[in-house]
Amino acid sequence: MSYSENWNGYVAIKEQSAKGAQASGAGGLLLWTSGGQGGQLTKQAIQSQIVRHDAQQLRGRHGSRRTAGTYASEIAIGRADPVLEAVMRSAWSTADLAITQADMTSVTTGANTLVAAAGNWITKGLRVGDVVRPSGLPDAANNGRNLRIVGLTSLVITVAETLVVNAAADTTFSIVRPGRVIINGAAGALARKYFTIEEHEYDLDASEVYTDCRWSRLMLRMSADGLLECEYGWTGTGQLDVVDAAAAPHFTNPTDPTNVSLAASEAVLRFDSGDELDLTSFDFTMDLQPAAPATVNPTGLAPDVFLGTVQASMNLTLLRKDMQALADLSDETVLSLHLLASENETSPADFFSLVVPNFTLGSVAKSALTKAGGARTVTIGVPADLVGKDTRGGAFDPTTVKFQVSNAS
Repeated sequence: MSYSENWNGYVAIKEQSAKGAQASGAGGLLLWTSGGQGGQLTKQAIQSQIVRHDAQQLRGRHGSRRTAGTYASEIAIGRADPVLEAVMRSAWSTADLAITQADMTSVTTGANTLVAAAGNWITKGLRVGDVVRPSGLPDAANNGRNLRIVGLTSLVITVAETLVVNAAADTTFSIVRPGRVIINGAAGALARKYFTIEEHEYDLDASEVYTDCRWSRLMLRMSADGLLECEYGWTGTGQLDVVDAAAAPHFTNPTDPTNVSLAASEAVLRFDSGDELDLTSFDFTMDLQPAAPATVNPTGLAPDVFLGTVQASMNLTLLRKDMQALADLSDETVLSLHLLASENETSPADFFSLVVPNFTLGSVAKSALTKAGGARTVTIGVPADLVGKDTRGGAFDPTTVKFQVSNAS
């Protein structure tokens, strides 16, 4: 008899062609995990109300069955893009949007701006919160950098980073939005994606295979001297197969991601109009409120997994340097947040970007005065009730959350 060791297994996922069509064969993706309960089957216990004359209980029966799972992991370039796409209920954009002098005639460079002579950055596809990379500009220091768009008009891109000023019109430039962007799905066009998830254990030569699973929860968190940790949650209809011997593993050679995890030390978080360099921790949760209802059904399976509206929430803890957050809470100031996490490599670095464009604060709590040495902190809470879709239009995406990844596929 072989016992299963803690480390000797893996999780693999693959999108299904439709609900009820279990995915199999090649084309799966290994989902590297760092913990989490994994997939679980639960069955409703039905108690008998019969009263026995010997003070003992009549055994009850099984009712409906449910499946759900949670995996802890770490953010890396390309590690879990299908999960992000499913949670957003949308589709990744076409890769590497490029805008050149053919579209905008020429550009000049200000301290934080790229100013075009003609054309329209917005109609060409750029939006506030995008990360772009210039090339072909006359000053080498302005090229091959990841620039965060914080303001946008038809002719002017305003970025968070400082540029070398050059008033000479450049007619041989390219502004590329690298990789792909995804925003929340549009009304009437929300994508319903179902996945088959395999948890294989080498020592047992067996797998748990869950079908008709919908990704319904995403959490990101980071702290000083840590990695960008994440947690993915799914809900299923209750469909589970246990396969072993020749039938295991279920998927054939799932793709093995190779990129390293992103570190908080290479991340920058922009809170409204400035980068927060005194952040000690941050977490973001996106919950789609899944439900798999019980019906009178001999299989015990739920007819489907139903998702609710986007519930996004956040918490930030910072060293206390002013009372701006308290003022923003008091005034109900509308704020935005942009997290950019990059790989430790020569520019332009690969990156993962998260934008939450429209929220107000729900709480601001300072740490207590104490005799011990150290800095006071302030913890800012943003509950889901105070996060909403950005409805400004024009240069702003109509979304509650936006992701951008630098990988093209």
